[in-house]
Amino acid sequence: MQVNDALDAFLLGAFFFGLVMSGLAVALGVADASFDHFGNLGHAHPYHAGHGGADVVQPVNIATILAFITWFGGVSYLLRNSVGLWGVLSLVVGVAAGMFAAYVVFKLLRKLQSGERVLTAEETRIEGLIGRVSSSIREGGTGEVIYEQRGIRQVSAARSQTGAPIARGAEVVILKRDRGVALVEPWESFLGDRHADISSNPIRSIESQTTSDRT
Repeated sequence: MQVNDALDAFLLGAFFFGLVMSGLAVALGVADASFDHFGNLGHAHPYHAGHGGADVVQPVNIATILAFITWFGGVSYLLRNSVGLWGVLSLVVGVAAGMFAAYVVFKLLRKLQSGERVLTAEETRIEGLIGRVSSSIREGGTGEVIYEQRGIRQVSAARSQTGAPIARGAEVVILKRDRGVALVEPWESFLGDRHADISSNPIRSIESQTTSDRT
């Protein structure tokens, strides 16, 4: 690629800037971040699309802007230097190409968003799940527990329901969540006097116990 004048430098700069920043936006997960009417940068949350339609992918967002810049710079430079079009004409075609690329990216983001939905409270419920302590819970302190929900491995801060320490690797039952912290009890102590009932129907017994804990 040759840089013959300032316009070539500008177009190539726009192309490489858009290309690099697009990669960073995808890597950081902010491709659908949009600009609200105050000019502040805000991230669209597609999971809440039902709340007045405010938290949806907007036409003007980081992904569409970078797509426009990349295609505008690249197409304008190629038309000006490879095809030999006049500078003004190559810029006009470049703008059209950038607008088309931005539109395609916008439609793609909207299509991806349409497949997402809001999770129900039942689907995010953790009471009664079995987990394993990944970071020891100190007496009266906080540790960490790993559990599986909807086929996905999750990690949460955890405290012992009784305040007793729980060693790393211990299997625990999640009783409830309190301000983002899971309250757990070791599986062995949770069984206790309920061993017979849990042996006959473990899922029902756990659910009834966690229901009583919440009440």
